[in-house]
Amino acid sequence: MTILLYLARILLVAVLVVVVWASLKQTGSAIAGSDKTAHFLAYMALAGLGLASFQLLRNQGLFMLFCLALGGAMELIQGQLPSRVMGWDDMLANSLGVLAAIVVYWPLRKWIERLLGRGGATVIRGE
Repeated sequence: MTILLYLARILLVAVLVVVVWASLKQTGSAIAGSDKTAHFLAYMALAGLGLASFQLLRNQGLFMLFCLALGGAMELIQGQLPSRVMGWDDMLANSLGVLAAIVVYWPLRKWIERLLGRGGATVIRGE
């Protein structure tokens, strides 16, 4: 495993922890619209790091589904917390972030794979 791939996986775990923590912590006042931007960027980063971290197309797809499920679950949990409010618009921003990561990653995937030291395109079977 190359250093860049190792770092991508460490960042993936760190971003996952931060996304869950930020989703559950008490919020303060925010600039109008900045909340949706934060949701979009957080899930785009999470999904993008997942795409880079997993080589198998199946695993990448499963991680994208995990990101979508996580975004929905965090919103549903927020609806149960006294200091938070569930928002369909937040769920949409999370989902659009995942979609944006796929749209950005897919045309660059061969270059990213080479950069990470895997030397080729995303593999469907085997490593």
